Amino acid sequence: MRAQPDLIPRGSKVVVALSGGPDSTALLYLLSEVAVAFDLRLEAAHFDHRVRAGSEADGTWANEVASKLGVPCHLGAPATPPTAKQASLRDARYHWLEGLAQERYADRLAIGHHADDQAETVLFRLMRGTDLRGLAGMPARRGPIVRPLLPFRRRTLSAYLEGLGVAWIVDPSTADRRWTRARLRTEALPEMERLAPGTTQRLISLGEAASGARDLNERAAAWLLEDASVGPGRPGRLELCRTNLVRGGPEILAVALQRVARAGGVWLTAGGTRAGVEFISEGRSGGRVSFGGGLEVSREYDRIIIRREGPTPAPDELPVRDRTGAGTVRIGERALRVRWRPVSGRGPLPERIAVAVSPGHYPLTVRGWRDGDRIRLAGGTRKLKKLFGDRRIPLSERARCPVLADRSGNVLWVGGLATAESDLGSR
Repeated sequence: MRAQPDLIPRGSKVVVALSGGPDSTALLYLLSEVAVAFDLRLEAAHFDHRVRAGSEADGTWANEVASKLGVPCHLGAPATPPTAKQASLRDARYHWLEGLAQERYADRLAIGHHADDQAETVLFRLMRGTDLRGLAGMPARRGPIVRPLLPFRRRTLSAYLEGLGVAWIVDPSTADRRWTRARLRTEALPEMERLAPGTTQRLISLGEAASGARDLNERAAAWLLEDASVGPGRPGRLELCRTNLVRGGPEILAVALQRVARAGGVWLTAGGTRAGVEFISEGRSGGRVSFGGGLEVSREYDRIIIRREGPTPAPDELPVRDRTGAGTVRIGERALRVRWRPVSGRGPLPERIAVAVSPGHYPLTVRGWRDGDRIRLAGGTRKLKKLFGDRRIPLSERARCPVLADRSGNVLWVGGLATAESDLGSR
């Protein structure tokens, strides 16, 4: 029997979580068998939760097992008294293990979960309610964490150790009826096996099928995001073509949103995913919805914007008091360097505008647009909001649009869109 070396590249340094039970002990022995062939450098790590009397003896046992194999063993314990919740105990263990792996510059952190653990995980998640990702159970690899024993049943690992004449620790907490997982392991699954022999294996197969379907959906979602991308956008935001997104269908769109959220450090709930899919599919232009975790999705015509939530900084104002000068103004996320002087006889260039202004209109102001701003055009005055709408300028771009206004608030120029009719006086 061999562990799965493909999860652990040749030449890797590996920290092996060693509780002393049959699964972790078998994992350490299996990796020791292939260590020379694959140039693996192994170190063991035992964490004592300190929730029962005499638990320190388990650390002594783990250290002896590792020493027999010539593997150094690190012992850890919680810095503060643990709570009675199993999730809290698990979090404390993983926090220490992952910290130790980083401290030891390990390439992988190997955990001894096996196929029966996977069956329990699938059943546990079915009971709570889950989606395809949950049904897939524990991944063989998540970052540096690897589970090489997932293909093997518990009985196979025990038989392997018995064949070597190696003993192991029996942790009484694995049968503690306070924990749901323990009741599944010692009561529910044995009874299900009695009523329908092969139930555990079918749960394992269900997890494998769900894992394959999940991977397929992930690839389809990655393709959908690539197809819908409208360019790199600005820092902290992703811009996508809505028409292309909805073409993928709600299921793949949901996976795509979860991928985007994970990239931003957010794990979407089922409700948050559903709200995002519904908004992208049916939400109006100009609307927005929060994902939770600091992410927000908004629609601007046929463009979907996903970005970090946060206050929009108020735009600066740059006063223009003299006929010649220069200055910098920040509007939205743009910092604009502005120079002005009298001009005559030369038409505007892409980076230069000519605006008719009489002395009575000073001081002028370069600023962002405001609700209620109007500009005089050939057909009469128009609200900038209406002008933006007619030109299909997204809300996020409007916030970045510079405006030149006179002392009375008359808009003389709107960046990239319009210049007021020249009936306001001489230049």
